[in-house]
Amino acid sequence: MNKAYTQPLNYAEEMAKYTPLVKRIAYQVASKLPANVEADDLIQEGLIGLLDALKKYVPQSNLSFEVYARTRIKGAIYDSCRKNDILPRHQRDDLSRLEKINRQLEQKLGRPPQESEIAEAADLSLESYFGIMGGMVNLMPIDDLSDDMLPADASSDPFQSAAMSQFTDKLAAILKKMPEKEQMVMALHYQEDLSYREISEVLNLTTGRISQIHTQCMIRIRSHLKVAEIN
Repeated sequence: MNKAYTQPLNYAEEMAKYTPLVKRIAYQVASKLPANVEADDLIQEGLIGLLDALKKYVPQSNLSFEVYARTRIKGAIYDSCRKNDILPRHQRDDLSRLEKINRQLEQKLGRPPQESEIAEAADLSLESYFGIMGGMVNLMPIDDLSDDMLPADASSDPFQSAAMSQFTDKLAAILKKMPEKEQMVMALHYQEDLSYREISEVLNLTTGRISQIHTQCMIRIRSHLKVAEIN
């Protein structure tokens, strides 16, 4: 039986209220996944994430429920994708390799490396590198950062609010170091909630190029977070 029906009435009402948000997110994710992935399956996973958000959200001035719920919903959907092996293993291997190269180059150069420099260090042609960036987009929503990079749940950490605030500040500081075009793409996608197609019209670039820029920036972010964790 669906968990939503076993909860008190207020849970059911809130589930109904935010179901359109779940559907919108599920369809956005489905549009980037293989055609055999059913949007209805993603919606069901998203509803589980919504219910989890309703149970664990702690009201706070700097984190609205909807923002918190979006993270939980997307997290549940992508976790399901990983468990069902929808996202190819070889792409995860490419991701780990490029994160490592990005860290090494940034430490050596003292600045974010250019795409051509990363491609050369990875022994790839620029065309092949861009091909990897375009194909890796399904792995790289900002909400899909691994659990070890995120602050603990409110249910397990009484200082979750402070941890989330510190994490947000950390992301903001990292983004300030990114190339201007990458900052713009991330702001339009995550703050303004624009699709890649809409961003491409704003920046006068192809949708594929927006995808590459987004993925490259995510690799840099993940690289910085892992360095901070090690230190």
